[in-house]
Amino acid sequence: MPAPLRTFTVTLWVACIAGAVVIAALSLGWVGWIPFVVAGIAGLGLGVPLGIWNARKIKRDDPAWPPVRQG
Repeated sequence: MPAPLRTFTVTLWVACIAGAVVIAALSLGWVGWIPFVVAGIAGLGLGVPLGIWNARKIKRDDPAWPPVRQG
């Protein structure tokens, strides 16, 4: 069974935000474990609500939602 849209969008948002924060921190010379913790917190804090919002927006704006299940 494929993952729900919300799970996919939340995971994608969290990973993208955390990755961007890690890259920015390492580019600025901030090395150690703290940038990774900050990136994780920022990813979860921003990514979860944005991923849920994004999934709802996709469902709201798509006239063909919900998809027809074949089987």
